[in-house]
Amino acid sequence: MGELFKCNRIISEKGAYAVAVFVESPEGIPLVKDPKKPHPWWKFAGGRSEAGENAKGAVIREAYEELGFTLEDKNVKQIYTENRENHVFVLFKTTLDSLAGLREKGIDGEEIKVFSLEQIKQMPDFMPNHHRIIKQLGII
Repeated sequence: MGELFKCNRIISEKGAYAVAVFVESPEGIPLVKDPKKPHPWWKFAGGRSEAGENAKGAVIREAYEELGFTLEDKNVKQIYTENRENHVFVLFKTTLDSLAGLREKGIDGEEIKVFSLEQIKQMPDFMPNHHRIIKQLGII
């Protein structure tokens, strides 16, 4: 199956994760766009795991680096897992009372903007895989 579930932490047999976090708040949903990428889609904050890092650790780190939020482990819930050719993709969700502290830019220069679910649903430049997943989950 490609992954093992142990102590509510995902341990990939493939050794690599791609992770993203769907951050929900009263102000909206922050998305990031990396203008250096060949196809700069708006997407949920996230990225690749580092050596020895589990999926939840990777998404907590990426949320800080890209958005500026220090997420608590207990408030970050796994909502989707997908085995891909050379890694496991994991989408997490967290709910924040406020987006106070949201970075203006990610530490690697990512653009950050807050959108409503309705805006995301209609966005032609929202990452297709993220769109497919949240549609499949019934979020949009």
